[in-house]
Amino acid sequence: MEELNVLSLDEPQCSICKTSMNPANVFCSECGFPENGSDKEVAQFHARRAMENNQHMDADKKIKSARNVLYVMAGITFIFGVIYFLTDQDIAVLLTNGIISVIYVLLASWTSKKPLTAILLGLFLYITTIIIAAVFDPSTIIKGIILKIIIIAYLAKGVYSASSIKK
Repeated sequence: MEELNVLSLDEPQCSICKTSMNPANVFCSECGFPENGSDKEVAQFHARRAMENNQHMDADKKIKSARNVLYVMAGITFIFGVIYFLTDQDIAVLLTNGIISVIYVLLASWTSKKPLTAILLGLFLYITTIIIAAVFDPSTIIKGIILKIIIIAYLAKGVYSASSIKK
């Protein structure tokens, strides 16, 4: 049994991920580090890893921005529901907007685990509510068009960023 421990200590390991390596291999099969490579290959590995890290940080910022848009949409939806309830005394509008607000909050909080799915569902929910509102009152398409475009753009950037990284 002691012989096995001695053998495992002598087995070469990747200096980055500590995976056991075959001494004949230049690159680690797990992380791709050129353990037995040239200085140039090592420098390229670290440069590539730094660039990937920067891309992930940028994508994380866009995902956070999309998450914040979902929270804001939840608040706006709820506030408009309350305003319409107070002016028209229509409890159905209040309940509908309340449910949609809760869905936006749940999707926003879900972006930390499944950003692509959550933001995509938020985008579909938003577009669906715009379409449903337009069916009942076609003039709502034009009302707030700039805000609608901004919200869709932020969510679309979040979807693109979430699809570009693996979480």
